[in-house]
Amino acid sequence: MTTAEAVAARKQKSDLVPFDDDTIGLCQCATCPTHEQCKVGEVVFCSSGMSDNVNDMQKKGCQCPTCEVFSKYNLGGGFFCIEGEVK
Repeated sequence: MTTAEAVAARKQKSDLVPFDDDTIGLCQCATCPTHEQCKVGEVVFCSSGMSDNVNDMQKKGCQCPTCEVFSKYNLGGGFFCIEGEVK
């Protein structure tokens, strides 16, 4: 599966944060130190929910608070890749 196909397979779960091209473009998940444990194409966890690898992941740092998506939607918390989408 290509990265583009993997991104397209993810779905919006959050009622607050859209999973669309604009949000994907702002997302910083791919450069986060915890993201290296995620599957290819997993992004915008604040919208799409936790990683499919969540059971094998450890917190290695979180960039959520510095992300434009986080500030645009006035989010709190972080580690959405492990904790799940914004409710």
